[in-house]
Amino acid sequence: MGAGVRTALGSALVAVLVAGCGTVTSPLADAGRPLPLTTAPGTAPATTSSPAPAPDCGDPRVSRRPPAVMPAPNAMPVGSYMEKIADRGYLRVGVLSDAPPFGSINLAAGPDGGQFEGFDIDIAKEIAKAIFGPDGADEAHLKFRALVNSERIPVIQKNEADIIVATMTTNCARRTQVDFSVPYYEANARVLVLKGSPYHGIEDLGGKKVCSAAGTTSLQHVADAASNPIPVGLPGDGDCLLALQNGDVEAISTDDTILIGMVQQDPRTEIVGGVLDTEPDAVAVSLDHPDLTRFVNGVLARVVASGRWDEIAQTWLGSVDPPLNPPPSPPTALYRD
Repeated sequence: MGAGVRTALGSALVAVLVAGCGTVTSPLADAGRPLPLTTAPGTAPATTSSPAPAPDCGDPRVSRRPPAVMPAPNAMPVGSYMEKIADRGYLRVGVLSDAPPFGSINLAAGPDGGQFEGFDIDIAKEIAKAIFGPDGADEAHLKFRALVNSERIPVIQKNEADIIVATMTTNCARRTQVDFSVPYYEANARVLVLKGSPYHGIEDLGGKKVCSAAGTTSLQHVADAASNPIPVGLPGDGDCLLALQNGDVEAISTDDTILIGMVQQDPRTEIVGGVLDTEPDAVAVSLDHPDLTRFVNGVLARVVASGRWDEIAQTWLGSVDPPLNPPPSPPTALYRD
């Protein structure tokens, strides 16, 4: 079993309750906690309606061009937002803690116990190392904050994080609120059910409760489905898994990579049906810091060119069962200026 699927089922229970600066400590500061679940699973279907038409931004995967020459670590351009991060001494990153193999907390004993881990976490570490050098991934220079999906945009807008690396889909509606890097991963939205259920895809779930994390494009896909399932939005993906296990919902819909992590946690579940939509995941940045977006794009380009992207994918996705088809590959970077 690959590193990305080592986390036990208990992580779905615990990870949404804990956060920290790399290592979980107790008691936790309120700023490190995801929003609590305030409504019993399944009792309050999400209030999703057809959103106002998003402004046309063209292809939302297109982002700002990286610098012609990337600055060396510990030598950020004078007056840049990266210099402010360097002067502060650490990069603030919002991540998910209940979405293995992309973002979770390793609950195993040993030196890695209590550490954030996953594909998103490794991408964040590469960005931190580009600012602070080889030790940029150390706790002193990289402060993680566990979020639920609906917090991702507000945390950036309130300047409580420098970047969000949390399986966040770039789209035109969100681009009016935050800036995005080029995608670092493209996932497919699909459906998870309990084995032996009569459901073989979203088309079989008309009138049935289908859970997705609140504030996600996945929840909107459920609401838009022609079969008219009942969308149920809960704070995190782990909450949706618990709701499915408890019989409060009939299915879960989110990125296939996260669903595979759920199958590893609970083999009684299975992924069914076709692809609802493609989800290009990108790093979110404040609209006030376009230089940071360009810098992040430069880091991502280097991660791909150096082969580091393939190493990260192999670590977290190389041993998943069922395997991803097609195998993961880095998205093509598209720039607009």
